Amino acid sequence: MKKAPDFSSFICNNLSEYIKFMIDNGRSFRVETTILKEFDRFLQSLATEDINSDNIDSFVYSKPDLSSGQYENRHRIIRGFLDYCAIKGLGESVPAPPRARSQGRRIPYLYTTTDIEKILSLAAKLNPQNSIRPHSFQAIIGLLYCTGMRISEALKLDADDVDLENGILFIQNTKFKKSRYVPIHPTAVEVLKRYLKLRNFYSSDPKSQAFFLSTRNDRLAYGTFNATFLQLIRKAEIRTENRNSRTHDLRHTFAVNRMLKWYKDDADFHEQLPVLSTYMGHAHFEDTTYYLNASAELMAKGSKSFRLGGNDNA
Repeated sequence: MKKAPDFSSFICNNLSEYIKFMIDNGRSFRVETTILKEFDRFLQSLATEDINSDNIDSFVYSKPDLSSGQYENRHRIIRGFLDYCAIKGLGESVPAPPRARSQGRRIPYLYTTTDIEKILSLAAKLNPQNSIRPHSFQAIIGLLYCTGMRISEALKLDADDVDLENGILFIQNTKFKKSRYVPIHPTAVEVLKRYLKLRNFYSSDPKSQAFFLSTRNDRLAYGTFNATFLQLIRKAEIRTENRNSRTHDLRHTFAVNRMLKWYKDDADFHEQLPVLSTYMGHAHFEDTTYYLNASAELMAKGSKSFRLGGNDNA
């Protein structure tokens, strides 16, 4: 007897491709595959070629007596698939259902170019003016925005870790006790070269080997940087709908911008996403796929429904 195909709905090819992509990048994906097969059968039963929030909710709650966490997981798995399709330009994802404040990952704020210009302009006015302080903050913020480095990684950079001749930063003992090399764009190299000259001018005898220095000639502390950055955010009047943005959102912004550029350039993000994972120093590939959600929502902005598999998407 011939085995029935795993998927038979109008999105069968996309489902197969998505699962293969995730497994090829190190995910076991057993639970997710089971849920996606259920979703495929559910779509067949509806005899529809539309995927929207209503029929996703109908699928999620089609099994009675599950816990709230299980329902949330079913919704998350479907969104992951739709995020993947949206990145490929095949439709729109759907937003996550409302969560309690203490649950789940916080939705990041994505900084615009205008936002960054405002922040850098305000950083240049930090006091004392005749000191390394405004230059340190400008250089760090710019570096975080264009590389997606963690704040702690930038602050821990020693002078010997910064190779401006070859345009490479050496990140030692990161969040997951790993080290990596991070190539930087020539424009970032020029900014850091200018900063280095100012660093040598203001701090001819630094108290530490830190690349980025405070007014005390030692390493700039995370608490100091974060408090000042949030002051700059408030002065720039940059807020999400519900709360202030965060310093860590610079990292999210970098990842989303990178994936949006691949999308616009029609690049194969199957190959590129694992590279981004390595560049950003993620311990698990899943940490990078988290950014698919924000990218997909941006690209789908303004659309009212998700359609996949028909001629409209050719």
